[in-house]
Amino acid sequence: MNNAEILARLDEAFKMITVSDLDESILVPQKFSRFVRAMQSRANILSEARFMKMDSQQADIDRVGFVGRILKSGTDAGGDHREISDTDDYAKPQFATNKLIAKELQAVCGIRDKALRRNIEKGGFENTLVDLFGEAAGRDLEEWCLLADTDIQWATDDVLSLTDGWIKLAVQKVYGDGDDADFDPTSDEWPENLFQAMLDALPKQFLQNRPEWRIWVPWEVEDDYRNLLKARETALGDAALIGNAPLFYKGIPVRYSPMIERSKTVAAGGAGRVALLGHPDNMAWGIFHEITVERDRKPRDRRTDFVLTVEGDSGYEDENAAVAAFIDQEAPSVS
Repeated sequence: MNNAEILARLDEAFKMITVSDLDESILVPQKFSRFVRAMQSRANILSEARFMKMDSQQADIDRVGFVGRILKSGTDAGGDHREISDTDDYAKPQFATNKLIAKELQAVCGIRDKALRRNIEKGGFENTLVDLFGEAAGRDLEEWCLLADTDIQWATDDVLSLTDGWIKLAVQKVYGDGDDADFDPTSDEWPENLFQAMLDALPKQFLQNRPEWRIWVPWEVEDDYRNLLKARETALGDAALIGNAPLFYKGIPVRYSPMIERSKTVAAGGAGRVALLGHPDNMAWGIFHEITVERDRKPRDRRTDFVLTVEGDSGYEDENAAVAAFIDQEAPSVS
């Protein structure tokens, strides 16, 4: 195809992606759903966490519950009927609201005319474009949902500094360094002592159905756990070594998360190696429905740029029901 035919094909593809009554670059609902599925396909935490389609820049995550004992005696000390009339004896629900506040993120992909001539995919181009953007953005968004920290300077990382992610927001935290360490990464019990420290830190009222929970870890921790099981010379140890059987600790799946690997070392100002104990349904992430993919032709450079804009955020329904482990850090001093 010549350049005119290539540009015509691109225009045709984007007409299929977009809707004219909103804006020429806003994804139609079908493409929005395809984009979100593509984001989840290679991001193993996002695919399990609770997705919220945000109809505005802000969405509330509400919770309500009863804490402590709510039952009262129906009789008095003499055995006669007792009517609960004092409002102080009423069971009082506790309400709380967390918010998702969409932050704007962008990606720009430039494609040379020569590459388009050789690789463009007839009528399936628009799906390929959405899928490729979705998969790549999904990996980055999972890193953002996990590792974002507003204490990071914008000049150091202009993405992770925008919000606080699941690691930062978890109320329960354990540490593997310092005199008051909760576990020792150099001991013979590693990494079981890490998993146990996380379980000990979790308020037990949240731990109802263990198989629904997850312990997400970096590759090194998963590998060390397989080696620890292998050393026990049991059928479980053999399976952990020669196969790829799922790992569990006391009934909770232990999952490798590639995006946790992106955590920067402590020396570089990052969190170091981290792990997270959480329930996927308690971990919410949202995307504002107006995802845009815009075409910007650069004829002098013989190049077409595609600009993706997506707005989203992440958070917990209840941040008390999560434990973050900082393997290379010591607990902050209490003043």
